[in-house]
Amino acid sequence: MRLLRLHVENFGTLKDFSLEFEQGMNVLYRENGWGKSTLAVFIKAMLYGLPASSKRSLDENERKKYVPWQGGAYGGSLEFETAKGSFRAERFFGAKESGDSFSLFDLATNLPSQVYSQSLGEELFGIDADGFERSTYLSQRSLAGGKDNNSISAKLGNLLDDVGDIGSYDTAIAALDKRRRYYVMTGNRGAIAEMEEARLSLVTDLEHCRRVEEAMRLQEQELAACTAQLTAARMTVAETRERMKRAALFGERAALIERKNNMLAELSALSAERARIDAFLGDPLPSHTELAEQRTHLEKLQQSRTRLESIPTEPRDAELLYRLRQTYRGGMPNAADLERVTQDNEQMRELRVRYDTLRESVMQGTSDERFAKGVPSAEALASAKESLLRARSLQKTAGEVVPSTRVGNRQLPFAILTVVLGILLGILSFLPAFLAWSVALLSIGCLAVVGGGVWSVVSLSVTAKKRKKAEERANKQARLLAEARRAEQSAVALLREYRMPVDDPAQALAELTVMATRYREHVQKRHAVREELERIKQRHAQISERIRTYLSHFAGDCAVKDDYRAQIERLIRESDLLVRLETEEMKRISDRRREQAIFDGLNAICRAFSARYDPDGRMPPAECLSHVGTQLHERERLCREIAQKEQALKSFVTDKKLDETDVTEEVTSPEALAAEERTLQAQITDLQRRQATLKGSVERLSQDVDRIPELEGEIAQLKIRIDEAKSNAATVAHTAAFLEDAKNALSTRYLDGMQASFREFLALVCEGEAPEAVMDTSFEVRLRESGQTRSMESFSRGWRDVVEFCTRLSLTDALYAEGEKPFLLLDDPFVNLDDRRLAAARQMLARIAEKYQILYAVCHKDRA
Repeated sequence: MRLLRLHVENFGTLKDFSLEFEQGMNVLYRENGWGKSTLAVFIKAMLYGLPASSKRSLDENERKKYVPWQGGAYGGSLEFETAKGSFRAERFFGAKESGDSFSLFDLATNLPSQVYSQSLGEELFGIDADGFERSTYLSQRSLAGGKDNNSISAKLGNLLDDVGDIGSYDTAIAALDKRRRYYVMTGNRGAIAEMEEARLSLVTDLEHCRRVEEAMRLQEQELAACTAQLTAARMTVAETRERMKRAALFGERAALIERKNNMLAELSALSAERARIDAFLGDPLPSHTELAEQRTHLEKLQQSRTRLESIPTEPRDAELLYRLRQTYRGGMPNAADLERVTQDNEQMRELRVRYDTLRESVMQGTSDERFAKGVPSAEALASAKESLLRARSLQKTAGEVVPSTRVGNRQLPFAILTVVLGILLGILSFLPAFLAWSVALLSIGCLAVVGGGVWSVVSLSVTAKKRKKAEERANKQARLLAEARRAEQSAVALLREYRMPVDDPAQALAELTVMATRYREHVQKRHAVREELERIKQRHAQISERIRTYLSHFAGDCAVKDDYRAQIERLIRESDLLVRLETEEMKRISDRRREQAIFDGLNAICRAFSARYDPDGRMPPAECLSHVGTQLHERERLCREIAQKEQALKSFVTDKKLDETDVTEEVTSPEALAAEERTLQAQITDLQRRQATLKGSVERLSQDVDRIPELEGEIAQLKIRIDEAKSNAATVAHTAAFLEDAKNALSTRYLDGMQASFREFLALVCEGEAPEAVMDTSFEVRLRESGQTRSMESFSRGWRDVVEFCTRLSLTDALYAEGEKPFLLLDDPFVNLDDRRLAAARQMLARIAEKYQILYAVCHKDRA
């Protein structure tokens, strides 16, 4: 088969596009986004159509992906030639597959043809659309895809009469695999895993029920113990109520005696507390005036302590002061030196600015790359200009030499007219009416004939001379134009040498002359500026060394810099800071000494007072003074309270007629007995609640215990079903393996031929250095390297593309060894190849083009 022509009406980005095909190699070089891949899909669609798809991804739904962007009729036509003739196939696609149309016309008669149906691709190549895309349609995307399908396997196995035979293998294997996945799936799924999981769940439930049975026995024992405790608690409550009745008889008398005893205990406690305070305060007791004076001393002491604490014990910024003292122990910089160094630094900065400005001026007007090998000399430019002027002059002269118009045989019509006139006069001379005039007319006719002959001879002579002059002018014009072209070519050669446009040589030569002049001036200026830059650099280095020498007296070695302003400003700041810190330090020492003396005097007074009441010095003076004041006030309060309580006790004993010797027997109070009864009642309530809870729990647990026989039966049944499922899964796996072996045995008939063809193509691409390769029945290739067989995933993307391309070519050779030869669609399949492999691949394409018609679409000149 050979493609002749295609026309795209509307298809994706393509609109109203036509393309003629030649025999052999057809290269389509277009930039990215033009629609090269779209054109390849269009050709496939003309052969196989665009089946409807419900997939949302545009990469998987070509019918939706290539709907015309600009609207209009969706489709086009493809003209081709086969052994049965030349045809034009027209396909247009509707919104749905039912709206598609297909027409086939015989190009010899332009009439509709029935030679091929709308299943054009299958009838031409014997494979379906997927097989076509996996064999003769090679693109960057399809190279990495699989190559095996039912129609390819059927065609290779010579089973085209019944492609379903191969399909039945896949159908059977798919059915077996589906059944196998019913039993066993990855991720611990499938019927067997589900039954195992159900069995494990039942075993877990059985173990749980047995643990529940044990727990139920324990709770029954606990229920019995709870019932016994409840009976004992009820008996204890009865005994407590009897004791409460007896205690009520002694309650009132015991209460009075207890109140008197409490009053006596309070008096005893108050007296003991007063004695303790008297022992602390000593004799004589401190007065309130003495305490007030001591408070005044303490306030002054606290104020002195606050002032003393506000004065730091160490110099502020001690580390900074120490560092500055060490830095400037050799002396401080004076203001005059600092001013001189500042001026030097400013002058150095100005020199740097001047240096940068001059250097930028040198870099401006960047040198033209066209003058990298030298500037054209003035003589060469003048010579080129003279050549152009001479060419223009020669062209003008050639234009003035205009060949005359074509010289015709103008004497011929005149001669014919003369002969006709002579014949007419001769005829008239024989008529009776003109007999008298016949002699005269005959004479006139003869003279006319003679005159016409003479005129014809003269005219022919003149015409020959004019023709000769016209040829001389034409030759002269051609010589002048040729000489003008030679003169112009010398100037054009100079322009091309410096990469100037040659559309208008005179204008380009003028621009080149100006550019060369400016470039020479720039070079001269740059030389002068470089000398000035060197002088500035030397002056800059001298000033920098002077500044560094001065700074090194105070800060040690100083690195070479373009600007020492930061170091100078730091020197000024640090010298000022050192003076200020020294002044502050002298004031701090003086203030601290004065305040320390005041603090020591007040502290001695306060310590002497505190020693009377805190000889061990456990309390601070302020706390000790506060404690003494508190104890003094507390003693006064105790004295007043003791007197009041003694009077109250005396009145109570008299009123209640109590004797100081009255005591009561040891009887538990009614309140204690009531509390004991409440405690027992609470225990009874808790035991009753606990008893009810245990009864309910035992009832619930008994339900799980009753499930034990049922669970044991279900586990046994599941064990039988699992064993049957495992046996069935093993049978399915063995059957699938036998079918796969049968299919592989059928496929090996074409494998040797394809492998030999593949190795031949691989040797061409690898220039005779191809590694050993092995191909299996699914067209997967593995390479042997260092004695080890490796899959293609172990190699680079470029190597994989080479192997995949050669595999496709060998598959095409095997598929079409007989019958119609297909064309090859190559959609930039060499994008990942290096220069060497790319050159070898192009040589191989040239060789393949002798056998197949090729459409090679590419977006890069290097791969074209």
